[in-house]
Amino acid sequence: MKKIKLFAVFSAMTLALILAGCQQPSSGSDNTGGTSQISAPAGFVYVKGGTVTGNTPYNDVYDYNGVFITDRTVTLSDFYMSKYEVTQDEYSAVMTEQKVTVSGTEYTLNANPSYCTEANKSKYGVNFGTEQGKRPVEGVTWYDAVYYCNARSKKERLTSAYNITVNKVSTNNQITAADVTLVDGADGYRLPTEAEWEYAARGGNPKAGAWNYMFSGADTASGENYRSDKNAGLDAVGWYCYNNDTGKTGSSKVTTSETGKGTHQVGQKAPNALGIYDMSGNVCEWCWDWHSTTVTTGNETDPVGASSGSRRVARGGSWNFNADAAASCYRQNSQDPGTGYFVLGIRVVRSAN
Repeated sequence: MKKIKLFAVFSAMTLALILAGCQQPSSGSDNTGGTSQISAPAGFVYVKGGTVTGNTPYNDVYDYNGVFITDRTVTLSDFYMSKYEVTQDEYSAVMTEQKVTVSGTEYTLNANPSYCTEANKSKYGVNFGTEQGKRPVEGVTWYDAVYYCNARSKKERLTSAYNITVNKVSTNNQITAADVTLVDGADGYRLPTEAEWEYAARGGNPKAGAWNYMFSGADTASGENYRSDKNAGLDAVGWYCYNNDTGKTGSSKVTTSETGKGTHQVGQKAPNALGIYDMSGNVCEWCWDWHSTTVTTGNETDPVGASSGSRRVARGGSWNFNADAAASCYRQNSQDPGTGYFVLGIRVVRSAN
């Protein structure tokens, strides 16, 4: 009888271990303070969607109120967001030998338009603790960014998120004009909408304290506020113009004419509540939306911004900006989609349902 009982106990323990080993690994937030059981693709975080009833944290100034404002209710679907900004190595791996034809002329697109490279080290030298290829790609136009998304999707046999007709290529072999539309239901890579970007930057959980932090993953320092140029609270999670040389807020700004000033390798600061890095500082990030000086009110599901405009949204602050631009709710920054900037890069997402 003892042998039979011992065998039964051993069998039960073995079965429990097997079942435990078969459980799907957790990744991301479930917006309730726990973790979801949905596995994200490698290098991505699962962001569980939800409904946000907005509020206006700074009644006196529009630029710092973000997209989740009073009298607006936004419902977002689940999505995956890359943990890191797209690096120079990642961009080059996809864009090398990418060719487009415009008016009968074939162009080989620039595989790394970044300013912060060894070739420009007199202005943008590699900072301490930084590996060149792991710095975020920047200098990309918005049209380069959406083309990259499609090219990466094609490489990985995913459905492209955009229909793109290239109309103009610069002398630097970058796309400066194109007709671009979204493809419904695509599972490929794309730029985040502004609402998705801010939702993820604030931690993906409106009920959590981190939702109201000044920065993505860290709150403002004592004695500072959303208008402050310098803010030591940003030191934990982001690179900006007062900490770019040492990682700690100092008394002077960095300038592009000083050796060693520029982007840092991705992921060197702490992540936010979702495990996403560098959403406050290092480089700003292109979003899908046309920029508008007003945010619509009412109820919206998966908003994609204005139907037209002249500038596209850029969010997140940069190594060359003051601390206030790195605030999760700051939305003053927007840029001409046909121009690349040394402070502006890419983070990609994929739809999860």
